[in-house]
Amino acid sequence: MPSSLFGILNIARSGMAAQQLSLEVASHNLANASTEGYSRQRVELAARRPLFMPEGMLGTGVEVTDISRSRDLLLDRQVRSSTSDLMGDQARLGLLSSVESLLDEPGGSGFGTTLDAFYSAWSDLANDPTGVGTRAALVERGRQVAEHLNRLGGGLDTLRTTAANQLGGDVTQANQLLGEVARLNREITAAQATGNSAPDLGDQRDRALDQLSRILDIEIHPQATGALNVTVGGISVVGEATAQTLTLVGGAGSWSIETSGGSTLGMPGATAGAALQVLMSDEPAFRSALDDLARGIAESVNAIHTTGTNPNGTTGIDFFDVSGGLANLTASTISLDAQILADSSNVSAGTPDGGGAYQPGANDVALALAGLRTTGSPGYLNGSTAGDAYRGLVTQVGLAVSGAATNVAAGESLQMAAMERRESLVGVSTDEELVKVIQYQAAYAASARIVNVVDEMLQTLLSIA
Repeated sequence: MPSSLFGILNIARSGMAAQQLSLEVASHNLANASTEGYSRQRVELAARRPLFMPEGMLGTGVEVTDISRSRDLLLDRQVRSSTSDLMGDQARLGLLSSVESLLDEPGGSGFGTTLDAFYSAWSDLANDPTGVGTRAALVERGRQVAEHLNRLGGGLDTLRTTAANQLGGDVTQANQLLGEVARLNREITAAQATGNSAPDLGDQRDRALDQLSRILDIEIHPQATGALNVTVGGISVVGEATAQTLTLVGGAGSWSIETSGGSTLGMPGATAGAALQVLMSDEPAFRSALDDLARGIAESVNAIHTTGTNPNGTTGIDFFDVSGGLANLTASTISLDAQILADSSNVSAGTPDGGGAYQPGANDVALALAGLRTTGSPGYLNGSTAGDAYRGLVTQVGLAVSGAATNVAAGESLQMAAMERRESLVGVSTDEELVKVIQYQAAYAASARIVNVVDEMLQTLLSIA
């Protein structure tokens, strides 16, 4: 069958329809140029199936095959991986920095200063073993040591509570995002099953996954149906249509995130992983060192003080309260012995005479206690001084904070580079879109001109008839 004017009209009509749709998509791109998470879209065009004519294969126009979006799974994976690492390091740094601020070292109000003043008070008592005011000042310095340790222990309690609350909030938000991804999986799968693409739904899903990567270190597994399966540490949390529910299980030093399927996520990375690391590793390590320091101070001071006799003629009084057992004493609970708090004259400065009586001028106990500043002690201090043990704790915290800060600095650079690479692909360039608008307008006008030409040709035929 020879070509006809109506065939030309159909070709022009297809061109006008294709350019009109392309213009709509370009308009959509321009409208969303500043929308976070939006991926640039484009109309995919293809030549229609040609007609086989005696003269040869004759084209029949253009058709729209798809509306695609600019997206790359590899770039998404790089962005989400770097985001998970960075958010985890930032969260851990924020939590640990509170401990560093609490220690306030080096500084004039740190525990090192309080401890040094305590040992200096024993030196003052050695110089004035019968002084009433000197004993009262010593008791006050001892009380300050106990209260400072109480504050440090309370600070670690706050750290634990803050990390647990953050983790609980992360689990709640993660469940919302997992459910949203599963819902979008269902909608996208249904759309693609009818042969239609769903670029805007894909953007919504990717935004949810980007947010989820801030909480959990996720892995994405594309499916032929258009769904994205999500795993954390190899454990499935989102399938093609359903999502697992995460539950925070923990307390008393043992914390974990479990799925409704009975799996444990372990250390899931990102902010949730950072909170778990603080709860399971950092805070227990700091607390163990701090509690050992408190026990070591009580142990070393009591061991010497109980050998002395006070002005009341009493021997064997503990300076720090260990009535509940030394092993049960913590930085949060350490306090002075009730007899010392009740009467500063119960403080011993020296050992008794041969008959066990008080010696007013004896100062050997006070000298020995002042010497603890530089003399190591066995037991909980493991041969070191209390000052060295405390400096070890400060170093331990400082190294943890420094390591997290270094990771944050490196992670920021990596994430920025990954974000820039992805944005260069998915971002909307208004200049480019405006150029395309002109191209679509010109193509539409050209197709419309063909319609006019065919109309004139038909008028000519009609006039002949």
